[in-house]
Amino acid sequence: MPPERLSFDVTAGVDPAIAGGPLRITARLFAPELPNGSVIVCLNGGTYDWRYWHAEIPGHPGYSMAEHLAALGHVVLLFDHLGIGDSSRPADAWRTTRQVAAAAAHAAATQAFAALEGGSLSPSLAPMTGFTRTGAGHSMGAMQTITQQAMFGSYDRIAVLGYTAIGVHLHVAGQVTAAHRELDPAAPAYWLADRAMLRKSFHWDDVPEPVLAADDALLVEVPYVLSTQSIQAGIVAEDAAKITCPVYICLGERDVSPDPHAEPALYAASPDVTLHILPHSGHCQNFAFTRQIMWDRIDRWVQSSGV
Repeated sequence: MPPERLSFDVTAGVDPAIAGGPLRITARLFAPELPNGSVIVCLNGGTYDWRYWHAEIPGHPGYSMAEHLAALGHVVLLFDHLGIGDSSRPADAWRTTRQVAAAAAHAAATQAFAALEGGSLSPSLAPMTGFTRTGAGHSMGAMQTITQQAMFGSYDRIAVLGYTAIGVHLHVAGQVTAAHRELDPAAPAYWLADRAMLRKSFHWDDVPEPVLAADDALLVEVPYVLSTQSIQAGIVAEDAAKITCPVYICLGERDVSPDPHAEPALYAASPDVTLHILPHSGHCQNFAFTRQIMWDRIDRWVQSSGV
């Protein structure tokens, strides 16, 4: 069954001078047959839209984290950031910083949670109360989840997947290099990445070629400001230190952190930090052969963290 498309008006959460008019965040809902009292909001990384969490690959089933978690009873919502996919593009893209995008995502999440409690989110879901709220982000989406949680405390716990609060490093041409760059005022507001240069960082060596080709087909334009901010060294370090909820960090065996075991220390206010290094995985864990290990770990962690 295909996911249900949802849309949330987030205009009120964004400075009118930046918005330039009505703004909407679009989402896809994966509703479980038997809800277990958990709601997970997922934000994709740069170069992707919501389909990172629900990759449909002919001849290669089982690449949808959203379907997997919904089958385990979680209500799963996949948001597109402002400026990505079907979500609105603000009039002033250069002022649509990570904080602005986080405010919009918080507005959408707040509306989704209220609609779920009131029974109006979807005909397939009865009213739910007392559910746990988890924010999950991959890469740029993890930057946004950290930013949003520090600003608004939207969630009861957060999952930081394929990201580093230290500073992003990439595997390019056999070298591990810091990806940091400053904003270039001459750059276009939206851009398409070169996935060929990123394969060594994104994927383990055993990912089948048809899966790599399908991944390449998911490429979308991304906001230049958000994507550039996501690779600036230490950009979320101060925000990470403010987070007081449980945090699950999952990094691939070959990923963007220069020191995975140093990552938990940056969440000094959190009472419960889990570090999980996914074996035989590149940066994009959802395409690794070991992906289901992470998905099942998230399921168990959501149901046990904070207990």
